[in-house]
Amino acid sequence: MKHRFPIIVLFLAITVLQSILIGANSAEFPDDEFLKVVTIFTNDIHGGIDRSEASFINPDFPPMLGGGAVAGRYIMQKRQEAKENGWGFLLIDAGDFYQGTPLGTLSEGEAVIEYMNTVQYDVLTVGNHEFDNGWKNLKRLSEIAEFPFLAANLYRLSTGELAEFVQPYIIKEYQGIKIGIIGATLSSTPSMSFPEHVEDMNFKTEIEALEKYLPEVKAQGVYTVIFLTHAWLAYDPEIGYRDMMKKLSEGGPITNTSAQEIAHHVPGIDIIFSGHLHKGFYEPWEDPVNHTLIFQNYANGSNLGHVNFYIHRKTGTLAGYDFVNDAGAIFTLFEDDFLPDTNIAKKIDYWVQKAEAGFDEVIGSATAPISRSGSGESPMGNLTVDAMRISANADIAFSNYGGVRADISAGPITPRRIFSVMPFGNRIVAVKVRGSFLKALVEDRVSGTSRGMLVSGTEIVIDRSKPDGSRLVSFKINGEMIEADRYYTLAISDYLAEGNSGYDRLTTISPDQINYTGILFRQAIIDYIKRNSPIIPHVDGRWKDNK
Repeated sequence: MKHRFPIIVLFLAITVLQSILIGANSAEFPDDEFLKVVTIFTNDIHGGIDRSEASFINPDFPPMLGGGAVAGRYIMQKRQEAKENGWGFLLIDAGDFYQGTPLGTLSEGEAVIEYMNTVQYDVLTVGNHEFDNGWKNLKRLSEIAEFPFLAANLYRLSTGELAEFVQPYIIKEYQGIKIGIIGATLSSTPSMSFPEHVEDMNFKTEIEALEKYLPEVKAQGVYTVIFLTHAWLAYDPEIGYRDMMKKLSEGGPITNTSAQEIAHHVPGIDIIFSGHLHKGFYEPWEDPVNHTLIFQNYANGSNLGHVNFYIHRKTGTLAGYDFVNDAGAIFTLFEDDFLPDTNIAKKIDYWVQKAEAGFDEVIGSATAPISRSGSGESPMGNLTVDAMRISANADIAFSNYGGVRADISAGPITPRRIFSVMPFGNRIVAVKVRGSFLKALVEDRVSGTSRGMLVSGTEIVIDRSKPDGSRLVSFKINGEMIEADRYYTLAISDYLAEGNSGYDRLTTISPDQINYTGILFRQAIIDYIKRNSPIIPHVDGRWKDNK
């Protein structure tokens, strides 16, 4: 059990001081003085409501995850338990709820919304991937949902008003106690989306949204405020905080992009639920100044988060929290540990069968695991860009590390496996550019701390001891040194061709040099595997980086 001093101090009629969290005994929060609010939270579900293998536990013999049928049964049990005991109950999601599995992607989110309706979510905030099928599809999903979508920073350019399919906040009331929940989408979404998908959308910063709506919420008698956001808690919060403070001490700008920055710069928020990075934390991060608590779950429907909050009945303020799990706020949904709800399972199976026809047909095999990497070469990275280059009949292909989302185990390969590697519906674009343009593009991707790129049809040597703009030491295409004035055909995804993920130089290419092939990136990989099976995973020295 954790508690906050301000409530205890208020209760004792002593001056309110800034709060700190310390261990406590649950007896310190008797029901007649404190309201218990059972809170279950998710983020980055990415369509992961069907059964799946926990390959992150054991890639060779993965245990099964129960998905939405297991999560739903747990949620409904806890809701009933809260009702019987007179507790509050809250079920929330911090965004990126559907894009990433056949069920989620091919239903354009409808299957996941149907599941969320069934288990009675109270609210979700909009993630960046909610725009992958355009804002009109997001609007359609909001109309299907039986709960509100929050995005206090999402406005229309044409009207200057909040987008009509979202709300800035909701206020939940339990036995006369009000809890305000303000939500915001990721303000950097336009840099991760096609322009037509966010057309007429104006993404203000998360802090701007809070400055506008936090006073409005508190004016309605709210003393406990939750901020539900797709902004993230750093992989290592201690390092993230130190880096933030160092930047501020040097006069750097507030970027409004991380949950830690928001918690530090906006007083008056008690709790933040965040997401985006797919990294879960068993204990919340507490801002040292404002004492805001930040909770974040893992991704892909593999886990649930559960925390109980205690609200002081007389003041309506947050007193403390505890967990039902000894390990902390989150737990993995193993089928061996939890029973599924049969009715929910049937609904999910309907969508799975509809979306995955032919997904388990064997299309080839791998002689060993095909693994990816976040930098340099990897067998999976090489396979994907080789498939892209060959399908587009290009001289060279580039891609980003973030586009490759999973490894493939040794043995049979099915379209289901390929979908996990490349879950997004990106298509291949072939562009005619000079060698000088390609060299500048590579320099862009190795400047500063940029990780580089996945490459095919080339041999590249980088020296990071040299200054930005001169780190490219050697660049060969098809075994020959690149010629600055010669035209080459570059294969790239349409996502990167739009200038996303730091590839903004591609937006300067003349339209008459661009060929939108229409080839689905995922299908190019499937075709490549069919032609080249068995796949022998390998790296061949095409990218050498002196770090």
